[in-house]
Amino acid sequence: MKVIYIGLVLSFISGAFVSCDSGGGDSNSALAVLAGFGNSIPVSSASDLTNESAASYDDNEWGLVTASRLESWVSDWQNQKPSHISGKLVILQSSLANNFSGDTSGRSFIKSDNSNGVYVYHLDDFQAGFRFNQQRNTGLIRNSVRYQADGSTVDQWLKVYGINLSTDLVVFAVGSANNNGTAYTNGSQTQDITRGIYWLRYWGADIKHLAILNGDIRTNFTNATYLSATKDTPPNANGNFSVKQLKVDNTIITLTLEDIIKIVKNNGNASISGLTGTQIIVDARPTAQYDQTVGITNTGANHITTAWNDSGAPAAGVSGTPKKYVLFETRIKGAKTFPWASLLDTSATGYRFKDKVTLAGIFANTGTGGASYTAGATIVSQCRTNFEAQVNGFVSQNILGYPTVFYDGSLVEWTSLVANYPDSTEGTSFNKLSLTSPFRTDTSDLSYAPSGTINYNSYASGGTASPYVTVAQADIDPTATTTRKAQLEDKAYKY
Repeated sequence: MKVIYIGLVLSFISGAFVSCDSGGGDSNSALAVLAGFGNSIPVSSASDLTNESAASYDDNEWGLVTASRLESWVSDWQNQKPSHISGKLVILQSSLANNFSGDTSGRSFIKSDNSNGVYVYHLDDFQAGFRFNQQRNTGLIRNSVRYQADGSTVDQWLKVYGINLSTDLVVFAVGSANNNGTAYTNGSQTQDITRGIYWLRYWGADIKHLAILNGDIRTNFTNATYLSATKDTPPNANGNFSVKQLKVDNTIITLTLEDIIKIVKNNGNASISGLTGTQIIVDARPTAQYDQTVGITNTGANHITTAWNDSGAPAAGVSGTPKKYVLFETRIKGAKTFPWASLLDTSATGYRFKDKVTLAGIFANTGTGGASYTAGATIVSQCRTNFEAQVNGFVSQNILGYPTVFYDGSLVEWTSLVANYPDSTEGTSFNKLSLTSPFRTDTSDLSYAPSGTINYNSYASGGTASPYVTVAQADIDPTATTTRKAQLEDKAYKY
């Protein structure tokens, strides 16, 4: 961790003082624009943020914790809490433990015990569906792709739940069902709770104040005494705690487009402050999506990629209100396929993470579905929207202890940055960037292109043609000179 001295705030909001370096800048080069003249601020590297799990997850007191550990805390927090924690145990559930058809027991929550410092809430108590991200302006992308939620939002979120990250321990947990009442059957909510860890660490939280429950509550809690039909009412008060009090800069955990371009152009040997000398980009999407690079060829049987404003499985043959897809099918050049679900056990275990030895073996795998990890490399985790990537990144960073960062914009950002898209809609071109733009990604040196050809998804304005495709592009500022605007705002918010 290095210490820098912060200069006077400049007018970086407009981008006027942030120069574009053709995708080659480092993440900390613009720190001089931050507030707090004369203040020393520790700036973390990716290696500083690593956290290796014990060989047995039962021995962990932060990071990845087991149901037996959490049960002991719920039963006797004051005597069982970790020695470094002086405050509350705050449990945040992403879903209910038994709210699907056929289950009438009503014990949907871990049992709280306010008199002993145990509090239990639902993630939707803050805002329905909020999962730690929001539309931001990066300088290049605005009002569309979602990135790390900003400083005022994180402080409001912490206040709602009464959390002080200097004293409390926050545990994220999956119940066992989706909130719409359907059975939870694929482990996807692990993406949500690991993103919670990522977001709070970005804002300066020490990993020793954060944890996730390994596997869901329904499958892993063995004693119904520790379950309840009710939860607590959020207090909306935390003694005015703010992330501004966490005097550390952890923003290296999130890479911008410029960083990713530099890594790709240097074949994973980029010189970026805060990263080790080698980098491995992993693509956390299912293999069928990673392999799909030829664009739409039929009525939805292939796994074409939904755009930033849509989601779900392909339905390309549907006219009238079809799904929206990215402008071109690809993967980041050099990225290794590494499906997120390969790191979890089955529903019988509540989708627990596999044991540490097995996970290390998967990361070292040189075949399909592994990072081919070599000691000292930085894992760069990405997917379509940076949610699937959270599972891979949590394992590498918080179980195996490997330097790990994330590409927040991921493919919904990457596939919007075109300069040679062949079609237009109603006379409006998708080619917002010039052919020489340093932010353009539809080139064979940056994106995987079979036979050297970028495969664009065709735009169709209506009718019943098969295949039927409608594409969507993120909102791009063609005059942009930086992709770091939101991150610089976040640095300035704290300092």
